[in-house]
Amino acid sequence: MFKISITGVLAAFIIFHDSGPAFAQSDSLQARDLREVTVHAFESEKDPLTTTATVGMLTPRSLGRFSNYTWANAVNTIPGVRMEERSPGSYRFSVRGSLIRSPFGVRNVKFYWNGIPFTDASGNTPLNSIDYGAIQSMEVIKGPGSSIYGAGTGGVVLMQSRPDNEFQNRVEQSISFGKYGFQSRNSTLQIGDISVQYGHSEQDGYRNHSGMVRDAIRFTSSSSIGEKGTLSLLGMYSDLYYQTPGGINLAQYQTDPKLARQSTATVPGSEAQKAAIYTRLALLGGNYVLPLSDKWTQSTALYLTFTDFANPFISNFEKRDENGIGGRNIWQNKSEWGNVKTNWTSGFEWQYGKSAQRNYDNKGGVADKQQTVEDIRTTNLSVFSQLEATLLTDLTLSAGLSYNTSKYKYERYFPLPFNKDQKTFDGIFIPRFAANKVIAGNWSVTASYSGGFSPPTLQEVRPSAGGFRKDLEAEKGNNTEIGIRKVGKIISGEISLYHFGLRNAIVRRLDEAGAEYFVNAGKTKQNGLEWNINWDILSDPKLPVMLKLWNTGTYTKYTYEEFRQADTDLSGKLIPGIPRFSQSTGLDVLLKYGISAFLTYQHGDSFYLNDANTVKNTAYNQWMARVSWKKSWGQHFYSELSASAEKTNAGIYSLGYDLNAFGNRYYNSAPKNNLWAGVKIGWEWQKNSK
Repeated sequence: MFKISITGVLAAFIIFHDSGPAFAQSDSLQARDLREVTVHAFESEKDPLTTTATVGMLTPRSLGRFSNYTWANAVNTIPGVRMEERSPGSYRFSVRGSLIRSPFGVRNVKFYWNGIPFTDASGNTPLNSIDYGAIQSMEVIKGPGSSIYGAGTGGVVLMQSRPDNEFQNRVEQSISFGKYGFQSRNSTLQIGDISVQYGHSEQDGYRNHSGMVRDAIRFTSSSSIGEKGTLSLLGMYSDLYYQTPGGINLAQYQTDPKLARQSTATVPGSEAQKAAIYTRLALLGGNYVLPLSDKWTQSTALYLTFTDFANPFISNFEKRDENGIGGRNIWQNKSEWGNVKTNWTSGFEWQYGKSAQRNYDNKGGVADKQQTVEDIRTTNLSVFSQLEATLLTDLTLSAGLSYNTSKYKYERYFPLPFNKDQKTFDGIFIPRFAANKVIAGNWSVTASYSGGFSPPTLQEVRPSAGGFRKDLEAEKGNNTEIGIRKVGKIISGEISLYHFGLRNAIVRRLDEAGAEYFVNAGKTKQNGLEWNINWDILSDPKLPVMLKLWNTGTYTKYTYEEFRQADTDLSGKLIPGIPRFSQSTGLDVLLKYGISAFLTYQHGDSFYLNDANTVKNTAYNQWMARVSWKKSWGQHFYSELSASAEKTNAGIYSLGYDLNAFGNRYYNSAPKNNLWAGVKIGWEWQKNSK
């Protein structure tokens, strides 16, 4: 009752407070017009008030509220979005319930990095290969984006890594330390619009057998080509190793939550098998933008990826060598017809990937007798067109349509006999319609209808134990949404209500050895309410203190509409892994002399851990704090000192549960308290302005 009343009071501030012109506090200590913030969703550059999409924004300030340990805390402040880290390096990222088919990694959410596709042809996203310092901002589009971004019913994430100021040269070094053996080092060299960043992070982990080491280097540049063209380059190489402790059951958790998966009479445990992930990833991409005239612009993004992957697991030792290539081409026309402004965007995205997969017996972390030899080739094509029109400056209408194809080609060389097969998902048309109406200058109402489709990923059609699951069908879903926004100098916020219906939902299953496989689970019905509220209590930079109070939250009811498991009818059961209610509340305190403090409280309700709704976790309450002191020492040298802490109250606390786990091994325990401290020093020179 208390948490609902707090939300109601804050919502009342939005509804009844007259806050004047559309201004908001920026990421620095200056006030600026909120309309200067640009939302790039659906290839349309709009301000937050007039965009037709529901978008969560992570800015440098949002990330700066938390330690540089992980993105998860910042991402989890976005309503409807959940990022988990079951053990260090083992990420999961979901939008509006897409977690039900994500045992590890990122699936059903499409990622782009500096406009370049980062999700590969098979639907997997190697987010854990990226160093924390390599990303400056994220834009999370919630709901299906297939009308212009291809496969995915969960959402789309647009990541950016660009110099804060392309007219600034700097060299910077940061070092951080924390509990459980955490340490990180980050080095940055920026010469104008060329930036090179190297990051190293490692930790022993809270649980047994949960260590992690990652080294990653990232390169970005932006150069003029000819009189009008701009070429942006992105390069990355990452070497990641992390141990996978596996899930434990409730009795083991209550005995010692730090335990890794234990051995049984028939199946060895994680430590005995030295279960771990080894990933080396190289990415090279470029994005060329060429204005053809005052109205026409063309952009082309291309990429190459190379992945060397190894996973000694409980039941096998999996090795994969993967190569990927792809690109995205967009033609955009911006015109004015009297009082009507139009933005017509058309293009295509093509991706190809080849994965050579080999499975062996795992003898204590060493590959032994060969089990399987398989190759899989994946091809995706999405062709799209979208027309957006702004009428009388305050009404924006958008309509988009895409045509999508996807194909898997499978070859098995061992065990004999040789087998060749394929699965095609062809001829799928996906629409999106949206409208936004600005009211009284600083209010707007947005409504949208969008479709989405998501074929099974490579790790779903070819699970870790091998084989080819051509019986899996693509997920398809439709989302209907309405939202109200307000921007203001004092109060800004948004409330969204949506209904999402999914068909052929893909869910995870585990056999006795812990090997995963996937099945289509019929229909789901997913209803949700999301909100975010920002109150700039004191925003004048002339004051000795600036205060900002904010709250975000989600209320959901996700159920299986039609789902049978063997002879059991599970229709009407709540979808596991999704809390009915979650919220984040924060207070930003910015003082003079570069001192700042960020206080955050997060709450998550309990939820079911299996489809039958017979096992639940416990709710959690978490408090986080970060303080920092930034100081410029003359014209060139600058520094920052910071310290962060977390405290969690929960009966059972995990940063990622194993849903529908065999043997009731649902639990991946996480520490209930943590501490970090860091220092950053830098030298900047030849700082110019335009």
